[in-house]
Amino acid sequence: MTRFSGWWIAVGVLLVSPSLAAGDEVKAAGESRQTAQPQMQPSAGPIVHIVRPGEKLEMVVNTSRILTLQRKIPQAMVNNPDLLTLTPLSPNQFQVSAKKPGTTQVNLWDEKQQIYTVDVVITGDARELVSLLTSEFPTAAIKVRPVSNGVLLSGYVDRPDDVDRIKQLAEEYYPKVINNITVAGVQQVLLHIKVYEVSRTKLRNLGFDFVQLSTAGGFVGSNIAEILAGGGATTVSGASTFAFQAVNGGSSFFGILNALRQNDLAKILSEPTLVAQSGRPAYFRVGGEIPYSVSQGLGAVSIEWKNYGTRLDFVPFVLGNGRIRLEVRPQVSEVDNSRSTINGVPAIKVRESDTGVELDAGQTLAIAGLVQTRIEAQNRGLPWVSEVPYLGALFRRVKEENNEIETLILVTPEIVEALDPHEVPPCPPGTNSKSPSDWQLYMLGKLEVPNCCPSSGDGGVPTLHDQGGQMSEASPDAPPQPAAPSGVSPSSAKGNAYYQTRNPALARANRGPDNRQDPSSLSRQGVGSGAGNKPGGLPGFQGPIGYDMGE
Repeated sequence: MTRFSGWWIAVGVLLVSPSLAAGDEVKAAGESRQTAQPQMQPSAGPIVHIVRPGEKLEMVVNTSRILTLQRKIPQAMVNNPDLLTLTPLSPNQFQVSAKKPGTTQVNLWDEKQQIYTVDVVITGDARELVSLLTSEFPTAAIKVRPVSNGVLLSGYVDRPDDVDRIKQLAEEYYPKVINNITVAGVQQVLLHIKVYEVSRTKLRNLGFDFVQLSTAGGFVGSNIAEILAGGGATTVSGASTFAFQAVNGGSSFFGILNALRQNDLAKILSEPTLVAQSGRPAYFRVGGEIPYSVSQGLGAVSIEWKNYGTRLDFVPFVLGNGRIRLEVRPQVSEVDNSRSTINGVPAIKVRESDTGVELDAGQTLAIAGLVQTRIEAQNRGLPWVSEVPYLGALFRRVKEENNEIETLILVTPEIVEALDPHEVPPCPPGTNSKSPSDWQLYMLGKLEVPNCCPSSGDGGVPTLHDQGGQMSEASPDAPPQPAAPSGVSPSSAKGNAYYQTRNPALARANRGPDNRQDPSSLSRQGVGSGAGNKPGGLPGFQGPIGYDMGE
C-alpha cells in the first residue's frame, strides 16, 4: 500500500509541475506586458483602463470617460470639482465628466491602498468649428486649438482672402482669435505693364492775304488768314508757304498764300516692370518734375513741382492655384508744348488707369483702351464775298484738323522667385559695349565699341580682339570654354532665368504646376537662341542692344 501510494504521488507531481511552470510563464508574460506599456495617450474610446500609478487623459468640455481598475475602488477624489465630476458605476469603474476647460487631477485607491493618479487636461469644444471649417474650406489644412480665453488657429491656406473668412467664423465662437495661419506657395509677383498709344493727325489749311499800296499812301488789304501784321504793313506775322510782289510805278501789290497739308504721327510704348510681395503696395516711377510758382498772398510766391513720366502703382494678392488679383494704376504722362501755358508752365498730357482685375499667372489682360477721333474744321472770311465760288477763296481761310488716337494698356503678372548664384547673367544690359578710343571716336565716328563679358562659369574673361569696330577670333591662348547645350549659346544658357521676364510665354513653359522655376529648363533651352537674334545679341531681347557685335 505504501509503494502504491508513492507511485501515485510521483505521477501527480509529474502532472502538476508543467501546469505550475505554464502559470509562471503566463504571469511573467503579463508582468512584462505591463512593464512595456507606454504612458497612456488620449483615446477617443469611452472606457479608459488604468494600469499605471501615473496616467494622463485629455478630454473635451461636455464629454465623459469611464475609468476602470482591475481591482475594486473603495475611494476616489478629484482635486477641482468645478472642472470635473466623479460618478461611481461599479466597484471598479468611475465615470468622469468634464464641465469647464482647465487642468485637474483624479486620485483612485484600490483594495491594497495603492494610489492611481490621472492628470486630466480639459480643452474647449471646437468640434463644431472644425466641422464648419472643413466643409467650407476643403483645400485648407487648419488646426483649431482652444485656449483659456479664445482659440488658436494654425495651418495653411492657398488663398490669402481665406484667412479673413476663417477668422470671422472663429470669432463667432470665441471672443479672442489668435491667427497663426500661413499662406502656402510663392508670394512674389512680377508685373509687366505695356502702354501703347498711336496718334495720327492730318492737317489741311488754305488762306490768302494781300495788300495794295499806292504812292499817295492809300492801301487796300485783306488779313483773313492772319499772315500779315495788319493795316498797311507788309510784315509777315504768321506761317506762309508762298509769297509774291508786283510793282507798277509807285504802287505795289503784295500777296501771301498759306496752303499746307501736314500729316503727323506719334507712337508711344512704355513697358514698366515691377516686383512686389503679395499684399504689399509697390510703385515705380521714371520721369521728371516741372517747377511752377504758386502765389501765397501778400506778394509771397512758393515753388511747387508737377510730376511727369511713367509711373506704376499696384498691389498684388496671390490667391492660390496660380490665380492673382491685382489692384493696378499705370500712368504715362508727357509735356505737351502744343497747349497754352500759364506763367511759362507747359501742359501735361496724361494716360492713366485705375482698376482691379483677377487672372492666372502668365495671362495677359487689356485693362484699358481708347479709340478717339477728333475733327476740327474752321471757315473764316468776309461775309457774302467769301461765299462766292472760286473767287471767294481770296477772301476766306479754311482749316481742317483730323486727330485719331488709339490707346491700349496690357497687364501680365508672373509668380517669380529670386535667382540662384549660378543663374545670374554675366552680361546685364549695357555691359557688352564701352566707350571708344580717340581713333574710333574721331576717325571712325563710333560712339561705342564691343566689350567682352565673362561667358564661363569660373568668371574668366575670354580674349577679344577689336579691329576697327569688328570682332575677330579669340586668341589661341585663351582657356577653353565649356560647351553649351545644342542650339544654345553660352550666354543665353546662363542668362536664361534673368531674361525670361522679357518673354512671359517661355517663363510659363519653364514652370511646373506650382509656378516654381524648373531647373532643367536652364540647360534645356535659351531665350535668346531664336532665329531672329544675332550671335552677338543679348538673350531674350529682340534686336541689338547697344553696340551690335554681329554687324
